[in-house]
Amino acid sequence: LQMPRRTLPGCEVEVDEGGFLVDSFAWTPEIAEELARECGLETLTPRHWRAVLCCREAAARAGGAPDLFSVVRLAGLPLRELDRLFRHRPLERMAKIAGLPRPSA
Repeated sequence: LQMPRRTLPGCEVEVDEGGFLVDSFAWTPEIAEELARECGLETLTPRHWRAVLCCREAAARAGGAPDLFSVVRLAGLPLRELDRLFRHRPLERMAKIAGLPRPSA
């Protein structure tokens, strides 16, 4: 089964049916900004970036999609703030913007 491909800033990448990157090593900050816009976030503030980069770090430590509380601990941001920053479903949106696979429920 071949994954769909799409062009994001700087390269062509494979994505799954939900638009999540298949290869997290293809991720760049420019791709993150484009994916954020697609999620309805016009600007990534320093707090957004902190959460996104901690999401990537949590995934690297876990060897796969991180859980929300790992990101909360690493980022030092309350869950309520992540929910506000990423407009509900924070883990799913952070993972997508961070170039990670879709997290399981």
